[in-house]
Amino acid sequence: MSLSKSDLNFYKKNGYLVKKELIPIKTIKKINNLIKQIIKKEERRNSKITNLGGSFNNTFVYNSNSSKNREILRLNNPTSYNKLFFKLSRNKKIINIVKILLGGSVRFHHCKLNFKLPSKKGGEVSWHQDWAFYPHTNDDLVTVGVYLEDCNEENGPLQVIPKSHKTKIYNHHNKKKEFVGKICERINLKSKESLIGLAGTVTFHHVRTIHGSGLNLKNSKRPLMLFGYCNTDSWPLTSDASINPNEDFEKYNKCIIVGKKTLVPRFEKVPLIIPLPKKSVSIYQLQKSR
Repeated sequence: MSLSKSDLNFYKKNGYLVKKELIPIKTIKKINNLIKQIIKKEERRNSKITNLGGSFNNTFVYNSNSSKNREILRLNNPTSYNKLFFKLSRNKKIINIVKILLGGSVRFHHCKLNFKLPSKKGGEVSWHQDWAFYPHTNDDLVTVGVYLEDCNEENGPLQVIPKSHKTKIYNHHNKKKEFVGKICERINLKSKESLIGLAGTVTFHHVRTIHGSGLNLKNSKRPLMLFGYCNTDSWPLTSDASINPNEDFEKYNKCIIVGKKTLVPRFEKVPLIIPLPKKSVSIYQLQKSR
């Protein structure tokens, strides 16, 4: 599976792409069975959670400290948790597309498994740009979403604003000048698009594309697998990924899926704002900051 010229042109123009049912349902079922086991095992734990699991060093992110009422909002670094997740992150159909979108090379950047809990438990994810969290020397980065269940308007799909990847980097700092992980200025939402699709559908959005998600109005936990990738010559200016080259350079280079090692970053004239100061908490807690 590769990209047609029209697919590539659509992505370049709009900053996102949806490939319907790209991943076989057989693979999706295996992953969902694993997820059920993970949730069941975690629900048996009675230990108190002090910080809701906000940093990348925590395996899980929760919606509550209570051992009785808490539910998982996110599994951090799933590729390190189980080989099935790792295998999906290297899926040939996904990587072949990412390679074209990024201009020829692919480095794995980060991953997370999000759960869209029912509206009273999970809430919305406010409008934001991934670029605000992890600026690089150039913006050849893409986020890939794998739908593990059918995703429609009722269960809070990913929403994007087409062509927003070509506009400015919006302010993600509050009035106290603290980074809060959401756009803190007025934006035009008239052109927003919901990215819906059946299980196995894969979405791709540019690192600067404005996106968010609404409430899940169904009684489900709708899981969504998210993978981040970058060009090998795109180097991080801050530390906000599962692997930091300054901490483990050898491991960082092992994240190259397509392409060769390089110590020569490519610098492009792209707008950015450094995401500091920032609390070591999840996006769910961060966006609640005032």
